[in-house]
Amino acid sequence: MKITALVENTRISKQYKSKHGLSLYIQSTNHNILFDMGPNNLFIENALKCGLDIAEVDTVILSHGHIDHGGGINNLLEYNKKANIYVQEFSLKEYYTKFLGIPINIGIPNIKQKDRLIYTTNQLKIDDELFLFSDVTGQEDVPTSNKLLYKKIDNKFFEDDFIHEHNLIITEEDKTFLIAGCAHRGIVNIKKRAEELIGKELDYVISGFHLFNPISKKYESDALILSVAEKLNQSKTQYITCHCTGEKAFHLLKNVLADKLQYLATGAVLEL
Repeated sequence: MKITALVENTRISKQYKSKHGLSLYIQSTNHNILFDMGPNNLFIENALKCGLDIAEVDTVILSHGHIDHGGGINNLLEYNKKANIYVQEFSLKEYYTKFLGIPINIGIPNIKQKDRLIYTTNQLKIDDELFLFSDVTGQEDVPTSNKLLYKKIDNKFFEDDFIHEHNLIITEEDKTFLIAGCAHRGIVNIKKRAEELIGKELDYVISGFHLFNPISKKYESDALILSVAEKLNQSKTQYITCHCTGEKAFHLLKNVLADKLQYLATGAVLEL
């Protein structure tokens, strides 16, 4: 398994441009996977710098319906002519945040070409290597900043329940990997559900943990962050985090998880 960070909030060097968002190029045994597309076409630019060709991607996963993960979807459709794009059935609805009481649209832009979209519900087995799920029901350590995120239905705003967020399990030989976007439903709950589905402990979790709100610039409480760290530390799983975790939260987590945790910045390449 080889994972290259094409878009993330930070970067390993000035060779790459970074942006608030996420896009990962995952080379597994059987697939070239693009997990999220970031906010614009930057994922294509950085892929070329990494020696990767987005045209060779065969499977695309949109983790949830926010622009920092799917803003580049039309750029992908123009550049890549073959990949199926897996989207949770509610991910293309209207999603907002509010700043000083003013609604800000953070949903996916209008998709020009929808014939390659594959809509998922609670679970979907793509093949023996790839499995998607969104049926996370746990309520442990859910980010409180979710309360600042909304869905719009019939011109009315409701607190987002994140049923549009799905997660990817990759099984490669004897290793299992959980790939998530922002973990709005709580990384502890998502990990627990993934392990229920596979019947064993995960080897790796790669995800933003949504412990920092980019609009308010506020972190989750130290108590919540440390609770997440302590629960994640109860297993031998290795964690790779990025994007919406935030630097302060990363260091608090690192104090507990030590060598179980590392950070993934734009341009970084992991061989797992």
